[in-house]
This record gives sequence, C-alpha cells and structure tokens, in this order.
Amino acid sequence: MKASTRLAAALIALGSLIPIDVAAHSQLTYTTSWIGNSFGFGDGKWMQQDIQAINVAPDGTVFTNSPWDESGSEIGAYKNGDKLAVGGATHGWGAAGGDAITSNHTYVYAAMSIGNRNNALVGADYPPGGQTWFGITRRSVANIAAGAPFDSGIGNSANATKNSFLRVNAVATGTDAGIRGLAATDTELYASDTYGNQIIVYDANTMRRVRSWSIAAPGRIAIDTDASVWVMSGFGTGNPRVLHYSPAGVPLAGALELPAGTVPTDIAVSPSGQIFIADNGTKQQVLIFDKTSNGATRMTGALGTLYGIFHEPRGTPGNWRFNGITGIGFDQLGNFYVAQNGEGPRPLASSTVGQGAVLESYTFATRGFNWRLQGLTFVDSAAFDPATPDIVYTGARRFTMDYSQPPGREWKNAGFTLDRFDFPDDPTFHQPRGVRGEPMVRRINGRPYLFTLDPGAHYLNVYRFDAAHDEVAIPSGLFAQNPLPGTWPGGQPAYGEWMWRDANGDGRVDASEITGNPSTGSTVGNGFWWVDAAGNVWLATPASGIREMPLQGFDSAGNPVYTYASSKMFPMPAPFNRVARIVYVAETDTMYVSGYTSSLPWDATHWKEAGRILVRYDNWSSGAPTPVYTIALPWNATDNPQVTPVGMAVAGNYIFVAELYTPKVDVYDARSGHMVGYMTPGAAVGNTTGWVDVYLGISAMRRDNGEYVVLLEDDARAKILMYRWTP
Repeated sequence: MKASTRLAAALIALGSLIPIDVAAHSQLTYTTSWIGNSFGFGDGKWMQQDIQAINVAPDGTVFTNSPWDESGSEIGAYKNGDKLAVGGATHGWGAAGGDAITSNHTYVYAAMSIGNRNNALVGADYPPGGQTWFGITRRSVANIAAGAPFDSGIGNSANATKNSFLRVNAVATGTDAGIRGLAATDTELYASDTYGNQIIVYDANTMRRVRSWSIAAPGRIAIDTDASVWVMSGFGTGNPRVLHYSPAGVPLAGALELPAGTVPTDIAVSPSGQIFIADNGTKQQVLIFDKTSNGATRMTGALGTLYGIFHEPRGTPGNWRFNGITGIGFDQLGNFYVAQNGEGPRPLASSTVGQGAVLESYTFATRGFNWRLQGLTFVDSAAFDPATPDIVYTGARRFTMDYSQPPGREWKNAGFTLDRFDFPDDPTFHQPRGVRGEPMVRRINGRPYLFTLDPGAHYLNVYRFDAAHDEVAIPSGLFAQNPLPGTWPGGQPAYGEWMWRDANGDGRVDASEITGNPSTGSTVGNGFWWVDAAGNVWLATPASGIREMPLQGFDSAGNPVYTYASSKMFPMPAPFNRVARIVYVAETDTMYVSGYTSSLPWDATHWKEAGRILVRYDNWSSGAPTPVYTIALPWNATDNPQVTPVGMAVAGNYIFVAELYTPKVDVYDARSGHMVGYMTPGAAVGNTTGWVDVYLGISAMRRDNGEYVVLLEDDARAKILMYRWTP
C-alpha cells in the first residue's frame, strides 16, 4: 500500500479524533504590545516607515515627506520627540507623497504626485489615461492636513486639500518626474524640476511662476543667510555637485569641493551661516563647510562617526552613527536634525520605501543627544533567537528584549544586520522590494544562522555571522524556485530551480558558485520554504509534495552545505492536493501541514493564504507518518472583510494561526487540535493592526516562565505586533 493511501485510510479510521472547530471560542487573557516603532497607535500616533526628505521650521517642528506610508503619513509633523500631525491626502485614490518638502511662516510645500490607478480614475481631479502628474501640494503650517488653495490650484475636490495642488509636470505613467528639492522664503518658493533640468521660482503666495534657470538634474535646495541659493545638481547621474547661485539664478563663487566618494543627499544652512552636506557614501557623515573672505568655501569638519553605523562594532546603532541619511536641518536655536532610512534617497523610478525610518535631534553646540523616533519594519516579520526569547530578529534588525518593561517599551534596537557597502551582492537588494524580511533564526552547533524569505516566499536567503562583522549578517547562500528577473546574478540558469553557496566566503555571487537542479530542470512555482531546528531546508511544493534538503555540514568559509543529490522527497500527504505552509518540529519528528483538498479547493484569488485545513502528522520521516488530527482553519470568503488564514507558528503546546485581513490570532492546542481561544489587538495599539501580508508573518516562543510570546507583521504602522499570553 502506498504511503498516501495509508494516510487516507488512517484519516478515515481516526475520524472520531479529528476535531473540526467552527464554533466561536472565547478571547484569551493576554497583553498586547509591539516592537520597532516609537508609538503603538494606542495614542493615535505612529512613526512613519520611510522619510525621504525633511524641513525644519525655526521653532523645531520637523516636516517630513515620502512617496508612501502604508497608513497615509507620507507627510508628517514632529517636534520634541513627539508626533504632531499627519498631512493626509497623499495616499490612495491616485495620490502619493514625494521626495521634497519645505515651509515658511505660513505654508508647508510638499512634493507629491497624482495618478489615475491604471486609468480607473477619471475627471478633473485626475490626469488623462496613461499619464501622471507631478507637482507640489500646499498646506497650512497651522494644520498640515488642510490644503491652502490658490487660483491655479487643482485636485482633491473630495477632501480638505481641494485646489491646493500645483502641477509642474504631466508625463507618461512610469516616468519619474518628481520634484527633488524645495526651499521657501515668505515670498518665494524654489523648486527643483529634476525631470525638466531647471530650477523654477514661484510666488509663495499666489503660486504663479516668477522665473527659472537651467541646471542639470537638480536636487536639494537650501537658501543661505544672505538669500543666495545652494543647489545639488546631477541627481541620479553619478556626477553630483553642489552649486551656488544668486536668487535670480546667476552662478556665484563658492561651489563646494566635495571629497572623493561623497554622495550628497541634502543641504542645510546653520543659523551661523555654515553649509552642511549630508554624505550618504561610505563615510555616512555630515560635512561642514565655512565661507572664506573671498567668497569661497572650504570643508572644516564633519558631524557623525566615520562610517556611521558600520564603524566598529559594525551594525550597532547609537548616537551620531548614521545610516542612510535622507535629510538634515537646523532650528533657530541651533539644534541639528537628521533623518535616515537605512539606504538613502530613492533612485529615480524606484518604489523603495527604505529599510526603516529614524529621525534624530542633537544639540549642535555640545553634540548632545536630544531625542530619537523610529519606525523600523514594513512588510517584515520577526523571529526569536532559539537560544533565548530575549533576542528578536527581523529581516535586517536585531532587538533585545526586557519583558519587565511596560507595553511598547520592552524592545531596544540593538543591531542592523544589512550592509550595503561591504556586501552589495546581498540577494536582498536584487529580490522583490529590495528589503530583507521574514526571518528564521537557527542555532546550529551553537552558532546563529539567519534564513530569510522574500514576501512571496520564492527565494530563501542564507546568512552567517562572524566576529569580524559584529551585527552584520554575511550572505552565505540562496535557494531559488525560479530565476530572478533581470541580469542578476550572472550565471543563473535561464529556466529552472537553482541555488548558490558562497564557496570563497566573499559574500558575492559568482557564476561558478551557482548550481542548477539537475533532476527537475523546472520551476517549483509558489512553494513555501521552512528551515528546521537542525538546519535542514524543507520546501512545500504546491502540488508535488514536500522536499527535504538535509544539511550536509559546513564548508571552509562556514557556510551551510546543501545538495540537490541528497534531497528527500515526501509524497503529497493525504488528504491534501495542494500544500501551502509547513512547520516541521525536528525534535519530535512532527510535521504540521496546511493547505487544500479536493473538497476544499485552492483558487487563484486567495493565492497567499495558508489553506483551508491543518493536519498534524507524527513520525513524519518514518515513511509511514501518522495523521493525528485535522483542524478546519477559519475561512469565510464571502464576509467583508474576508476571513482567511495566512500563516501559522508552533511553540510549546500550542499552534498560533494568523488571519490575513482580520486582526486575529486563533490559538489551538497542539496536542489535541482543539481551539482554545483567540487574540485580537488591545488598547495599547489602538485595538487594530494591519494585515499580516507575507507568507511567514507569525512566530512564537515559550519563555521559561510559561509565558508565550507571539510576534506578527503589522503591515499598517511600521512595527511588529506582540502578544504575551500565559495559559
């Protein structure tokens, strides 16, 4: 009798032991908390997930802008370590934020764009088919959520920013014609039309065009204490410069001589008249320039630790250890402000949202630290170090935990594990979104290894750690279900499954280190990766069963070794005809499988769900695994919102199932399969959370005191949701 036939017979025979839980169960008693954001949303606040530009008002209010924040805070206002306001009307219905912002005593001016959602939006508020508008939204300083309309203003007729948008460029959809620099006085507004290779000056009150001058690919702008204008040119060209002009656009002496390797990303003028340039090159510092008596400038110093967060100990956050500087500024008292997103300003036509936002304030005169706000995770999940629940990893960060602290204060940002300078070939940068996420941390022979997934679980990335690189995770390997789009990496097969191992230990993908799967030569499709506690790699294929790639040891560089030849294939377990998720517990040889059956079928509209049922199998590796129970997972595709599961985690005696669209975690007893209750977000996080929107969006661990800690992606507000429950 085949194994699949034996399983089917066993399921029928064990029918009385298979609980099908469909009735409502009670809410558990637990604590809601979070990791990775300065605010939890219980107070109605959250730190935005990305900052592409800032403007500092004289009173220390910091205005921010970015093209996208999942909950609509593309434009934000912050002061004294607190969030004051959300700009709004730059999110959804064709609207998006942008890459520049400025203010005067009356108005805030922010770059934004308006599209038509693939021609679905029509009317005077939207561009015609195939077109996108880029321009400037004007808001009141007193209320940045309210537009400050003007005679030629257009757009947003259905909200509070009606007729407050100035269209600068109308271009074919897909072209980036965004404004990359803004600066204002009380009478004039300067705008960098990067696409049009010009600086345009508008009347700050009427928004009428006053004058313009030509400059190659202009970027950030700053107005000096003498009313002259500093402009970055060459944005996105690899040849950036900082030029000096009169207000009329006449070139002036004093163009800055930037040190070799400088990647300028912003300009600020201090109250004393010094010029500051944010350098997002390897030095990760802010360069200081003084003016000489003959009108020239010279560099006189730098702010920040040389190499920023990558100065030893590498990847360790701290005061003056910058990481991806996107904006700088001063208030009238001389306090210095710096925004970072872990990578720097986005390239042209890029949809990146950075690697997490950090906004800091320092006292310039004494170099003292004032405050810091953080929004560190997006489309990411979290996982515990198996050695201790006191260490939590996300895709690119390490947090230390102190569970004695109140909700939202248990975590500390302790490490940034992504190094774009030493390891530019990290597969993270070449996969969808370019953000490392969905971690699994494993201790093998006592040493930590990090495994991560892309949002769709198509690729499994492998990382090792060593003492020389401190917090940084070194690219070690990659499993690909199919070739990556584009030309990276050279040497990948044109078709089929493949893997890479960093045989020479340099963290770069060499063609000679790539191996295709000789036995299939085909793509797996939308499979799901899992790594067990022993370091064995499992792949749940949608329709062909479950494959194990046992760990074969380690090479001389310390990389885990896997081969296609040593793979073991387990047939599709009955009653499944499609597998969506697996969790294999190596210590007990227990496999948890979720997916679909012929009577509860998969459909393409629910492509990311975890399936309709979950089955536990004991003695999995024996060749004749024993099905113990079946759980009917929450599913109602006709509700609004729909009720469907997206991920599962197993810890101790419990199974935790995350629902996708509904903010709920269902808890089952792993011994019997019976549902014991559920958890939903509490008041500390505003009784709400975003979708768990990735394949591996939930993890759990049992602490020694019996408490279970459950971590979930919060897709809405740049954090990890955390439940703490003691049965």
